Amino acid sequence: MVGMLAGLVAAIVFPAMPEGKALVVLPPPVVSNDDSEDGPTQDIETQVLIANSGPVLQSAGQNVEPALDVKTMKERVKVIAVTQDILEIRAKGTSPEQATTLANAVADTYVFYVTDSNAQLPGDLGKKIGARVLERATTTSGGDPYIHLAIFGLLGALGGGLIGSAVILAVTRGDRRLRSRDEIADALGIPVVASISSHRPKDAGGWADLLDRYEPTAVDAWSLRKTFHHLGVDARSDDSVSMTVVSFADDAGALAIGPQLAAFASSIGIDTDLVVDSRHEAVATLVAYDPTARVSADDAESAESDDGVADLSEGQGDPVALRVLVVVVDRGAPRLGDSTPAHLTLVAVSAGKATAEELARVAVATADDGRAIDGLVVADPDPTDRTTGGGPQARRRTRSIAPTPLSGTARGSRR
Repeated sequence: MVGMLAGLVAAIVFPAMPEGKALVVLPPPVVSNDDSEDGPTQDIETQVLIANSGPVLQSAGQNVEPALDVKTMKERVKVIAVTQDILEIRAKGTSPEQATTLANAVADTYVFYVTDSNAQLPGDLGKKIGARVLERATTTSGGDPYIHLAIFGLLGALGGGLIGSAVILAVTRGDRRLRSRDEIADALGIPVVASISSHRPKDAGGWADLLDRYEPTAVDAWSLRKTFHHLGVDARSDDSVSMTVVSFADDAGALAIGPQLAAFASSIGIDTDLVVDSRHEAVATLVAYDPTARVSADDAESAESDDGVADLSEGQGDPVALRVLVVVVDRGAPRLGDSTPAHLTLVAVSAGKATAEELARVAVATADDGRAIDGLVVADPDPTDRTTGGGPQARRRTRSIAPTPLSGTARGSRR
């Protein structure tokens, strides 16, 4: 779009110029009568040089309105030899009238110079030549402003596309961000348990709408159900599970994964509690929706059970089946030391938002906190990504190829 706009601007700055054509005819060259077999005494290339010379163009430029200098005349006028006897004078103007006037002025001036004995031409070029104007310029060609704009616009768009492609290739050549599910899984050697489209609320009202009225697509709903099944979370089970969802603070898509998991679990009958287990400003709007959805360090310690994992009971009430704890970390120095321990730990990341090194830092921080990452969740996967991230790279490479059944009937058998 920028290239096309630049082309249109260039078309306005350099407008289309119609072109007029005039023809000048020269007499046939004279051949010598002696036996020396000398060639013709007339050289068409010399006549082209004379027509394009400064004196001719300067004189012709004074005969048009407004007057044009020699430099402008050289840019607008072109003289070519059509045959050995005919010169074609092409002249461009800002209007059809100026183009025809300029072409005729150059033709008349050239004829005057080569036929007038008083013309100041060097050497024997001043001799009289029976040149005359064969056809005066009366019509013009080209100069259609719409075609001119279309051509410049297309050329600008093409040039912009080429430049943009080169810039993108130069920038992405050193881009180490992971985009496919397999790349993300291979970075940590941990499978991707789900990949869903994220919702990105910007304020407390958006979070309220997400948590109260979240309706995933059929594909996302099925992916979430498989995730709960993989993690052992079931509405029919009496077991209580706590789940920590870790994401980068500046990854808005991944930040919404925890609330989406909690909202979907609640919609399918799982008694769910959502806890914002961070004091980072990235979750300020989520906390603003429910100020009680925050666990302090003291609360976390008092809520832990004997095995060091967060107790899912809310005060003196009944325990919940699932507690989702949202934890955000910084890319440069991720830390989970102040967050509440849980049964499961998931790392959520948007496609194309993190490098392998950044994910490795999160894995190290998780290990330092005595936890293990149970799975990865990819937010907003690339629509062109056909990978699954279902296992480590080595396992995918050594996986045997299943036989392919062939349809049709056998033509015969051999015994």
